[in-house]
Amino acid sequence: MIIVHSPSPVVLALALGLGVATAAVAAPPQYHLVPIEIEGAESVFVADMNDAGLAVGYYVDADTFQSRPFLWDGQQAHELPIPADREEGQATGINGDGRIVGYASTILKDGAVTTALLWNVADLTQYAVIEGPAGTQINPDDINDAGVVVGLAATDGQFNAFEWSAERGFVDDGVPAHGPGTQAYWAGINNAGVKLGGWYFPGTPSHATIGQAGVAGIAPIAAGVDEVASKAYAANEAGLAVGEMDLAGDGKPVPVTFRDGTATAVPGALLGLAQGIAFDVNERGTIVGRAYDFATLAFKAFVHVDGVSYDIAAQSDNGTSYEYLLNAVAVAENGTIAGTARGPNFTVASYVAVPVVVETIFADGFEQP
Repeated sequence: MIIVHSPSPVVLALALGLGVATAAVAAPPQYHLVPIEIEGAESVFVADMNDAGLAVGYYVDADTFQSRPFLWDGQQAHELPIPADREEGQATGINGDGRIVGYASTILKDGAVTTALLWNVADLTQYAVIEGPAGTQINPDDINDAGVVVGLAATDGQFNAFEWSAERGFVDDGVPAHGPGTQAYWAGINNAGVKLGGWYFPGTPSHATIGQAGVAGIAPIAAGVDEVASKAYAANEAGLAVGEMDLAGDGKPVPVTFRDGTATAVPGALLGLAQGIAFDVNERGTIVGRAYDFATLAFKAFVHVDGVSYDIAAQSDNGTSYEYLLNAVAVAENGTIAGTARGPNFTVASYVAVPVVVETIFADGFEQP
């Protein structure tokens, strides 16, 4: 069992104004990294986290090397059940009330057989199967608070974007009109029903897309996305979406925001590296993601808050607990972040970065009367 201990507040300075107005200086964010530890796991991959701090993902069993879906409740991990005729499973998304989506699979000689699943924190011993058309394998990626599920549906090698809800059932969103061989998927959905994802031709980069739950159609999310590598991952209800895009046309996608049809690089998010991805954004506009350079095997997790990007490891009081952070995949409304890191012997570990309360300092210091 893992017990989360709240870190002690870090007091940078305390000043009392003596009848003189002072200007507050916003302090950089500070964090304490809490590991998501699972007994018997070789590697742990967190995929999503809700505002209550419940995190989901999968771990790789150290003995069987099979993946197992889990929920982490802030203190311990709970393995999620899968059908008896399935060997492995992954949890991919969780909404605000604790409904979880994912899938279980069995690897056969001619490919994998997949079952889409829906769990609920109210009873972690049970699961429901998300049904689709006969012969279609469903891979859910995200679920919003209305219970709308989005992801990828595969039929005879054709990948289409889909949405599903208890009210409407399975809806095949198809692919955008780019000709034969076009494939598509949804990667996320927000509580306003905005769907984010991409389309691609097999063996080529994807191109960022947007849609609306209950409305037919898949559209480019911004100007230029169909010409270069791009992908949209998440959006807040204020209309700010995040993802990646090769803005310079040099084959190196960078973390971007998408708003009103325009893609803009997230300032400073590369942290000195070559490429990057923005994975999530909260209602405040805090953005998290990764910066990387495969040529040098360098990786960093970033947080972009109040217009400034920071290296999460460098801003953590125990940031050297891991060799390096691989990414940050989710950010809650209170600023808590979930992501993965490099573990021992090239394994993958997962962490939750808990904000440390930092008191503001005063630009003018102590004024003399």
